[in-house]
Amino acid sequence: MLLGPPGAGKGTMAALISDCAGLSVFVTGDVLRSEIERESELGLSIKEDVEAGRLVDDKTILALVKDFLANHKEGVIFDGFPRTVNQARGLRSLISSQDELRVVYLDVGTETILARLGARRVCPECGSIYNLRFSPPARDLVCDKCNTKLIRRKDDTDEVIRQRIGVYERRTAPLIDYFSDVLIKVDGNGTPSEVFETVRGELCPG
Repeated sequence: MLLGPPGAGKGTMAALISDCAGLSVFVTGDVLRSEIERESELGLSIKEDVEAGRLVDDKTILALVKDFLANHKEGVIFDGFPRTVNQARGLRSLISSQDELRVVYLDVGTETILARLGARRVCPECGSIYNLRFSPPARDLVCDKCNTKLIRRKDDTDEVIRQRIGVYERRTAPLIDYFSDVLIKVDGNGTPSEVFETVRGELCPG
């Protein structure tokens, strides 16, 4: 599980850990946005909350997690889940006592968060993530992988970023104490490669 504020680099670390550990990634934001794009009943009900940066209700999230776990027996990396202590309790009720639970907490300062998210762009086609300051595409605003024009997510505006940080501090930061028995604290202010070297030493030895 990856824990940290918005912009801590959870998505980047999830992809890198998946490669070295052979685990599937549950990306809460991607799953929710997929439901919105499909215009399913669930998607229509959560669209306003997601686009405004508000948290989706626990019952909805836990139902998605349960389905994902059932279909990925090899192990799962959680990116963006859990976000509340109640969700954390729900997760523990879904896994067995034989499952190994490890939580990587990416500790990142506010200025780093604002710089990263304010300059973040995503590919709406393949999901690749870029940062115009730190990891820009080879061509201006065009995805390196599929040549699709990059977009700025609606929840990456300055106003919404600050709102998301506030929500994190009130509702998600308490998970640091909740998971203290399995917590691995990592300085997330460095470059992705620097942070991953530390994380890999903890999770992918050898």
